[in-house]
Amino acid sequence: MPDTGGDLNLLNGKKGISAPHKSVPVMKLITEHNPKSHQELVSLIEKHVGGADCCSVVSQGTVEDFGKNLYDAQQDFWGEEKYTLEECIEWEYDLFISQSLKGDTMETMAINKLKKRLSDIDSIKFEESNEIVDNEYRIDIEVKSGNTIISGIQVKPNSYSNMRSEVKFKTKSANRKYKGDVLYLFYDYDSEELDNLEMVEDELRDIVTEEDC
Repeated sequence: MPDTGGDLNLLNGKKGISAPHKSVPVMKLITEHNPKSHQELVSLIEKHVGGADCCSVVSQGTVEDFGKNLYDAQQDFWGEEKYTLEECIEWEYDLFISQSLKGDTMETMAINKLKKRLSDIDSIKFEESNEIVDNEYRIDIEVKSGNTIISGIQVKPNSYSNMRSEVKFKTKSANRKYKGDVLYLFYDYDSEELDNLEMVEDELRDIVTEEDC
């Protein structure tokens, strides 16, 4: 799994280097264009610098630019440059390219597997969240019973447990504002196995049962 933790993760978060309005709303870009490779996503980000005619996504720079922003932020934050420019670019590449494509793949897999496992419940539907729901509530998948939202699902690598407590607190705070129960579905980055799929299935069945009572 790409290493997007450690000191650079702290710096990136504190300085908001990868915030969508300071970089690129990469998951929206992936949804719009469905890139099939790392290089295709890199090229899409470059093409959307300043905006493109094909969609509403606007990038504030290239992956190299985001790496340079991370590199430049070190002096103000630490008073020294702990990492080289190349290391900072590689870190942002792993974040924007490798992890974003993996996350998109796993969200699609999660929807397909949950649909199959819960196919006996005619009313249940799964939809990828839109940009507003994702950004405001940290929800990847919305679950509906008929037209009523009953749950949101976060799809996360199992390494999420090692994330800084500040990051997890902010995510949970956003989740609490959501209008349905929020469930976490974890996966192994290398094997692409969904760790707690059965548990999430059971929780959704319980929620649907409660809604029908």
